[in-house]
Amino acid sequence: MKVILMYTVYKELDVITRSVKIRNESAERIRLEKAVSASVDFETSDYELLDLPGAWGRERHIEKTKLRSGIQELQSRRGASSHQMNPFFALAEPGAGEDRGKVYGFALVYSGNFTAGAEVDQIFQTRAWIGLNGYDFSWLLESGETFQTPEAVMVYSSEGFGKMSRTFHQLFRTRLVRGRYRDEVRPILANNWEATYFDFDEEKILGLARTAKELGIELLVLDDGWFGKRNSDTCSLGDWYVNKEKLPDGIAALAQKVNEAGVKFGLWFEPEMVSPDSDLYRAHPDWALVIPGRQPIRSRSQLVLDMSREDVTDYLTERICDIVEKADIQYIKWDMNRTFSEVFSNGNDREYQGKVCHKYILGVYELYERLTSRFPHVLFESCASGGARF
Repeated sequence: MKVILMYTVYKELDVITRSVKIRNESAERIRLEKAVSASVDFETSDYELLDLPGAWGRERHIEKTKLRSGIQELQSRRGASSHQMNPFFALAEPGAGEDRGKVYGFALVYSGNFTAGAEVDQIFQTRAWIGLNGYDFSWLLESGETFQTPEAVMVYSSEGFGKMSRTFHQLFRTRLVRGRYRDEVRPILANNWEATYFDFDEEKILGLARTAKELGIELLVLDDGWFGKRNSDTCSLGDWYVNKEKLPDGIAALAQKVNEAGVKFGLWFEPEMVSPDSDLYRAHPDWALVIPGRQPIRSRSQLVLDMSREDVTDYLTERICDIVEKADIQYIKWDMNRTFSEVFSNGNDREYQGKVCHKYILGVYELYERLTSRFPHVLFESCASGGARF
């Protein structure tokens, strides 16, 4: 087995990134059960560990703990990085503050299950790590195949947490974020959700657009309820066809009328979920992450679509592109309102199941890549996934 350590050292910033490529150069199969992106050893354990736990609506609260003997681990096993745990931590010397002291920051450029933390050994040295979570992970590498880990970002600051934060911000804003909106001021927007919930028609939306224009608002986003038979959150997720009872002239005509009122138009999707009460689920029950023969657990009356499957991402690409190509849509609000409960990919063998969580995230990235490449003019907003899949 050949392991290639891949580094980037930045000239203008105190940043090193690292990832790992693992190649099976034997004639045998190799089962990969753990693969972190970075592991760094320190000569002392005299540090505080800072992490950012939280919950929905109060993400990323600062928590500091003095390192102790043994393992202190941060992780998510929810299928996404999650509101509860963020894929970041820092080790800070005693007395470090906002503008003083040595701080070492670690972040993972990845949206799925992760592990991070520090282990103090018997002579009080420290090993810090960050990478993919080995929980429920098993990746069979055939002869000649490779596996690539996500990238870990390591930041050093001799001027406390403030310098570390500014370094991360500058790096991510200039080297990770891309597209036409990277350096543009975001539009001021209004969203119809609290104004109408599911109870709207074209005239209500146009009324909001006219008022938005009067107030100097630049963009109106049409939220949940424009598709299928979606009059509540109990049905129709996955049926990405316009609800003609609410919008008889369709999305394209509505977008045009909103534009004529003087504001841009945006639209809501939740591509990764499916309602059991939907045409999509009735046609493809095997597309949901559920365990055969067991009652599935629903959250917000929905199940998780199996984004590890190419036929699922192909369907979502086709449906979203069909809507966006036919209308002047400048903005997409992308929601993700639940994480995993049953991780089982129907139609795939036992060997495949250990790949599902990681392949799911790769499927999400693939769908993003297709859409942002096809619609470079569209600004994408991560809704619940802004905190849950950081």
